[in-house]
Amino acid sequence: MAARNPPLVLLDRITPFVKEAITDGSSSSEAAVGAGRWTRVVLPPAGSSRSAVKPVTVLAEPPRPSSLYMLLPPDAHIRPSPAAISTIHKGILLLRTILYDYILYDLHRRPRRRRRLHTSDLALPQAKIFTWSKSDANAAGNGEWVQSPVSQIPLPAHLCGPDYHFQIDMTFSFHDRIFWVDLLHGILLCDLLEEGEGEPKLSFIPLPDGCCINVHRNLRHTLQSPCNRSMACVSGVIKFVAMVGYDDETADKAMLKTWALSPDFKIWTEDTTALSVGDIWASESFNQMGLPHVMPISPMLSMTQDGIMYAILNVIDMEPLDQLDDFGECLGNQLLPKANYIIRFDIRQNKVLSYTIPSKDADLRWMQPTLLTTDFTAYLQVSCKRKGKRKQMEY
Repeated sequence: MAARNPPLVLLDRITPFVKEAITDGSSSSEAAVGAGRWTRVVLPPAGSSRSAVKPVTVLAEPPRPSSLYMLLPPDAHIRPSPAAISTIHKGILLLRTILYDYILYDLHRRPRRRRRLHTSDLALPQAKIFTWSKSDANAAGNGEWVQSPVSQIPLPAHLCGPDYHFQIDMTFSFHDRIFWVDLLHGILLCDLLEEGEGEPKLSFIPLPDGCCINVHRNLRHTLQSPCNRSMACVSGVIKFVAMVGYDDETADKAMLKTWALSPDFKIWTEDTTALSVGDIWASESFNQMGLPHVMPISPMLSMTQDGIMYAILNVIDMEPLDQLDDFGECLGNQLLPKANYIIRFDIRQNKVLSYTIPSKDADLRWMQPTLLTTDFTAYLQVSCKRKGKRKQMEY
């Protein structure tokens, strides 16, 4: 019997295009081919054969990271730059590549009439919303993008420029609503309407009191807010997690806090007892596992288990560069990765449940928010079952 897919995975956002299958001796039995189809959003250059690209998922139980890669056909003459997963909605993955712009990967075999999404790297309030629509629900051909009317985006005045903007850090969906999240300011909520019912309903939900941070648009890229904040729909409740009060000198004083949003999307309440990083370091489980006393980054809430969080621990050293300037002075320092860990942590019990070393060699890439939590594997399982039933009906 085939192994069941994990209900939730930590998926690497970076999706490479490769000519040979990626093998991992420690997890090769967990590899699975996604039974889906591609939808062209922007057509590739003439003469390319993207229809022959084969998406492959390599799945692992968290906290081990999972990955998605694209297997190119043997006759491919070029290898596109890696794609980055922008967002996931149920069984639909939205990827962005330098070469092809946006790509939709649909795990479902059944044709779907509409796929709704918003894609923008620009700061709001300048934005447009498009709907992916097909005239025939049973047609397998391409559909078209239809712009939805939006009269006004309901953002606070100070986020409408010129110095400060609402910027989308992450996107997720819940109950036919899209949540565009600025991890420094709040949520732009979009209630989706069926075709012909007018413009989408938009509303703004600020972050919990004391969590909003104003950063000039020219400095926004230096903050890397996903490294210490995140949001997710956890068992039907929108939750926000943040490392509060962090700086390099007093990392142990930083506080891990979580909030839950009320069902009417109006009130935030504290969800778990605040923990200091020092408390986490001092816990019995943390020390029994021999984990380093470094700042946890990229907090990610489990979507399926309340109170469970994943985070990354990086051990980084600094050493002087070999190059000297004209006066014989060192030109600066370089970062040297020594170790990386991904932990699975129970916030309520202040307990590390498990950890993993994500790569064979220590790597600086884990200093970036490169992982996302997703339950798309549940739809992968459904897609595989449908495929099996179709094969049985053929006999």
